[in-house]
Amino acid sequence: MTTFSLFHLPLVALEHVLYIMNPYELINLSLTSTKSKRAVKRIKPKFSASLEIHSDLSISISKTDESWSYKWISYKPRLGYIEATSTEQYVYKFSKNPIEEMMKFYDYIREVLKCQLDHVGFELGSDSSKNKRITDCLRSYPITRLDISNDDKETDEDMKYAVSNITVIDKMTLDISNYKEDFQMEIPATPYEIFIDESSFINFEQLLRLKNRRIFLYESCVTEKEINLFVKSWMARESHLELEAFNIDVSGEEAMDVIMDLPHKKTADPNVVEIFREKFYGLRIEEGFDIERSDGKLATLGYGDHSDGPRFFMLIR
Repeated sequence: MTTFSLFHLPLVALEHVLYIMNPYELINLSLTSTKSKRAVKRIKPKFSASLEIHSDLSISISKTDESWSYKWISYKPRLGYIEATSTEQYVYKFSKNPIEEMMKFYDYIREVLKCQLDHVGFELGSDSSKNKRITDCLRSYPITRLDISNDDKETDEDMKYAVSNITVIDKMTLDISNYKEDFQMEIPATPYEIFIDESSFINFEQLLRLKNRRIFLYESCVTEKEINLFVKSWMARESHLELEAFNIDVSGEEAMDVIMDLPHKKTADPNVVEIFREKFYGLRIEEGFDIERSDGKLATLGYGDHSDGPRFFMLIR
């Protein structure tokens, strides 16, 4: 059998061969020698990484519409098994310490492929010590998007620990149920956008303290009168100076009578409906109302039907 020496190729040809390799091939090559690892590390970054932390653990390495994944399992029969679809491939790894091994493996691919952590899906389980261990592993990395959910068990303290210790750059989504009745939690200012599925723990006073630029609250306890005061606070430059968008559920169209008890006029922008539909996915809205902040900054307010029910929208222009 004829052997082929990859490193006898001219530099440009070598770089081309490495560039067309998929992550599985690049990672396997990098593990063969120090020279191979250095060659792989010279490739221009082209992949992103995401972690899924549920009952099973996985790392996905993605490029455009393709992904290559590693899954850590606790049963040996599928060890090394490769499962593939038209856009996804999975390699199964067995481990007695899957959390630590997954994070160690992510450290390696981050070094070799220069993958930034684009997304983490973290489902809090019933094992509090495991939730904390995972959080401690994640706290070392800035994460672009973080989704935290639970399995319908009470995980209040674990969620507070995760939210306060994991650094999120772009978007934090909290899809948590079964809060304790007196549950309270501060939301960090770092995420550009927050999306909270059950936000009843955020009262009006905490709403005024939020520093995020895009705020989406569902199942909120904030009243229409308090929304009116929130908007007036923005108009007076008393809070949310960097706000870009605000979205909260209301009782129905009649809520606008209370919320709009402030200086406003019907927007003259003929494209307002399309603008709102672009900024707020799934929104059905027919008109908007312009308001002006004390420094001349404009915002458009509106009421719309959404798949999740009637909602109030505020878009800073």
